[in-house]
Order: sequence, then structure tokens, then C-alpha cells
Amino acid sequence: MRGRGAVWLGLVVATLVTAAPATAQGRLTPETRAMLIETLEGDRELTLAMIDSMPSRLLRYRPTPDVRDFAQQIEHVGQTAAAVVARFALDARPPALGDGETALATKAGLRQLTDAAFDYCIRQARELPDSVLLLPTRLFGREIPRWRVFLYVHSHDLWTLGQVVPYFRMNGMAPPAFGAF
Repeated sequence: MRGRGAVWLGLVVATLVTAAPATAQGRLTPETRAMLIETLEGDRELTLAMIDSMPSRLLRYRPTPDVRDFAQQIEHVGQTAAAVVARFALDARPPALGDGETALATKAGLRQLTDAAFDYCIRQARELPDSVLLLPTRLFGREIPRWRVFLYVHSHDLWTLGQVVPYFRMNGMAPPAFGAF
């Protein structure tokens, strides 16, 4: 995971900070599309590592009453990723990812939902034509090209997964390694 994570982070940073455009003559560059796919694959890997590392007895653990429990946080990562891609990249309804109660009850259920969500997102990043990914969409009041929706999903994934680190620490465990360094 460590080597792949470094590549993943490198692709994200290189794409975001270089002056090279994401498009060339009305086409998404192959590097940009590869970065989107690699980023989502890294998010899936980290989410699955979180699931695998949390003991089943703590799936419904929450550090305070006013926050999501661990299983709800993981479900939120997958459901939100798929919903945002569907709505803002495709103008479509979110896909059905399975029964939420089943997903929240077991590690296998969380893994299944996570895989379904990331399969959906990665498939869209891989297969949507450039003509669609270059179209504008409005995301939270900002007009952006649709390919950038996938970067928003990545940011949300890391934000939400970062919130579960204390769930591990408060139970005397280290979270899985981030892997990007």
C-alpha cells in the first residue's frame, strides 16, 4: 500500500500544482483521467483498510452522542461518493448500492457497499467521454468542469475518513497507515 499511496499522492499533487492544463484541444488529458482513477482506487483502498482494521464489536462505536458511529461514517463515504458523481457528473439519480441496514451491521456489508460505491465512481471516471467530463456543472455554488467532481469526492473521502481516526485511538488502536507518505 505504501508504494501505491505515494504514486497516488504524487499524481494528485502533480495535477493540482503544475501549470499543465487538464485539457488539450477539447480533450481530457490521459494523465488527468489516470489521476482521477488512481485517486479513487486509493480512496477505496484506504476505506477498506479502515473497515478491516476496526473490530466488529466497534462498528457501532461513536466517541460522542452527536456524531455518526464508525459504520455510519464508512457508509457515508461510499454513499456520498456515488451520489455526488451521479448527480454532478452525470445529472443522474444515485445508484442503489444495497441495503443500508445490512451494510451497517457487518464488516462484510460495509465492504460490499464500499466496493459497489467505488466500482461505480471508478467506472464513471474511466468510461465517461471527454465531451461529458469537460461540460460545466454547478457544485455547491461553483461552476466547475465535471471531471473536477471526482476531486471533490476525493477531498470528501479523506475528510470523512480522517474523522474516524479518533475512533481507533480512543479504543487504544492505531488506525491503518495512510500510505501516501
